[in-house]
Amino acid sequence: MRILHVIELLAFYLYEVVISNIRVAYEVITPSHNMHPRMIYVDISALTDRQLLAAANLISMTPGTLSLDVDEARTHLQVHCMYADDSTAKDLETNYLRRIRRVF
Repeated sequence: MRILHVIELLAFYLYEVVISNIRVAYEVITPSHNMHPRMIYVDISALTDRQLLAAANLISMTPGTLSLDVDEARTHLQVHCMYADDSTAKDLETNYLRRIRRVF
């Protein structure tokens, strides 16, 4: 069963990387400015150290996002997003962190 979760995480991540690459490339080659950069804080209080390491690295390796810092209480991960809105932090928690918890 765990192998299915690994495959799901890999498929989801590859999809996210492809979509993010297309979005960033489009931003670079067009004269318009469609970015909405923002610092967001993702709740990581339920993650183990290993899960946090995986999450921070996967987020940083996705074009347009960068993991910056973990607060001193170890409850939130600060992430810079090129394309952010009000639901971005919740989307990261739902999409990335849920899958990472199941694999690690």
